[in-house]
Amino acid sequence: MTSVAASPLTVAVIGHVNHGKTALVRALTGIETDRLKEERDRGLSITLGFAWRDYPSGTVDLIDSPGHEDFIRAMVSGATGARAVLLVVSATEGFAPQTWEHLQIATLLGIRAGVVAVTKSDLLAPGEEATVRAKVEDGLAGTFLAGEPIVFCSATTRESLGTIDLALEALHVRIPPPATLPGAFLSIDRAFSVTGAGTIVTGTLQGAPLKAADAAVLLPGGHPASVRQIQVHGAAVAEAPPGGRVAVGLRGVGVDDVRTGDVLCAAGLFEASEQMDVLITVADHSARPIKHLEELRLMWGTARATASVRLLGAKTLPAGAHGMAQLRFNAPVIAFAGQRGVLRRLSPAETVGGVEIIDPAASPGRGRNSLRQSVLEAAVTANPERIATAMAARDGGVIAIRELARLARQSEAVVTANLAAQFDDLGDGRLAPRTLIAEIRDAYLAALVAAHEAAPIRLLAPAAKVRSGLATLGARDVIAHVERVLASDGRITLVGAQVSLVGHDPLRSLPAVTLARLEAMEAALRQGGVSPRDPAVLSGREPEGEDLLALLVDLGRAVSLRNVALRQTLVFHREALAAAAEQLRERFPSPATFTTGEAREALATSRKFIVPLLEHFDGQGLTRRDGDVRETMAAGPATAGLAASS
Repeated sequence: MTSVAASPLTVAVIGHVNHGKTALVRALTGIETDRLKEERDRGLSITLGFAWRDYPSGTVDLIDSPGHEDFIRAMVSGATGARAVLLVVSATEGFAPQTWEHLQIATLLGIRAGVVAVTKSDLLAPGEEATVRAKVEDGLAGTFLAGEPIVFCSATTRESLGTIDLALEALHVRIPPPATLPGAFLSIDRAFSVTGAGTIVTGTLQGAPLKAADAAVLLPGGHPASVRQIQVHGAAVAEAPPGGRVAVGLRGVGVDDVRTGDVLCAAGLFEASEQMDVLITVADHSARPIKHLEELRLMWGTARATASVRLLGAKTLPAGAHGMAQLRFNAPVIAFAGQRGVLRRLSPAETVGGVEIIDPAASPGRGRNSLRQSVLEAAVTANPERIATAMAARDGGVIAIRELARLARQSEAVVTANLAAQFDDLGDGRLAPRTLIAEIRDAYLAALVAAHEAAPIRLLAPAAKVRSGLATLGARDVIAHVERVLASDGRITLVGAQVSLVGHDPLRSLPAVTLARLEAMEAALRQGGVSPRDPAVLSGREPEGEDLLALLVDLGRAVSLRNVALRQTLVFHREALAAAAEQLRERFPSPATFTTGEAREALATSRKFIVPLLEHFDGQGLTRRDGDVRETMAAGPATAGLAASS
């Protein structure tokens, strides 16, 4: 098993039909890229051809793209993963229609470097080269190939092939390594079976290395697979680096399970979707603008599909314009953030622009377009902090780590670690800005201070009211996180649906006359036992009286119960409940059972009180109901803590 260069360079060989692309590749590498008999008979490439050339600095993979306009899809597939082009122009014909279209497509696919080979130069008359060079330079003006090497050559005489070799190796040296992704990503351009080896798929590997025995998945279908073997240029390797051509033998997948356009990728790191958020660039020559809701064909990777274009913030995009949009498909598709694609009209078939895929698994567009656009604009930079900040503004401070990692083109673990200094973990795969959490924390405490000042007699304030007052600052989940942290830090006390500041003591602020009234109300409750007075009578139907009765409940001296059938609220003294529980235990020691009526008689109370009492005891684990009878449970901490169990 051999090793391969750490950074192969894939170069797309592009140009007009019959300008000599295949002959040039054959002359450079000795490899015949026309595999089909029809291609050899017609002298016309129909499918992609593959060859390579080894240099001291590494390997250059050459992908020979069909030059005929009927095979644009194959040309786009060939440029997938390519980081440079070898543009082939016939010295005798010059720039032709597919020369222009291939160059335009390469531009839309984000390629920014290359070499220009002017072929068939042996057919030029003496003195013609300067004129042809000037025309080629004029044709390249304003394109990414302006200023790149132009080499006059001949596949027949082998003139200047050495110069092209030097130019290709120079490309390998100066072009940056391929962009990284969380895992390996292989857009499949061929799938076939070999006896003894099983299903084989080929493509240009992107994103991350692929290792033999890796677990993988075929998307968008979701078929699991494992990597059986990897070959690079016919030699088996243990690991293939991204950037070059690979052939992968798969286990667990039949050749009929694979379609051109599928992706073999690392399991669990990529997902298919029926929506993509993209940045559209309309071609300068486009005769018509792209319209909102227009149906266009997208070609990306080795796939193509028709999509509805939903522009953000615009009804049309004219020639030369840029704009954000969501593409919606009729079935799930697979891509990665940062991948490029080409948009073509269905009829007449023509290239109208390109896309950079910002979110390959977007949710259906909703909400304010300005906030959605801010997230997408941040995602173009692939800067996790900028993306997270924009997501927080869009979603009330909540940042979904999975979405963030997808947009930032990193793994979830990496983005979480890199943002740990500025963002807190909310749990369940979410983050929130630490500055927002601090702001909400201060606002929560201030709101609770205000609530205590507004109702000084109350020990507790309604937590829902405090939270609702903070809704403009952040999402409910962020507020809930702040509340949990304040409680765990010992700054607030949560009791059911109510909350108070730790240390808040309304008794300290009560005037003597009010304190005396509170004590009298408690004495009346204690005296009432399990048949207490009506709360309205105890409180005197005055706001202060109601607050004092509620304070007794808040302090745990009284317990509020509900008689659902009678729609009444009843208030018992805690000592009365504890005494009643003990009486039942003495009268009906376990395993003896008793009915509601027997409990009523034992406690000398009425049905109005006994039903909520027993339901309360059930809830506290002091009694256990079985149909129409109950059984007392063993004495324990619940009895001592009964007073605080409202």
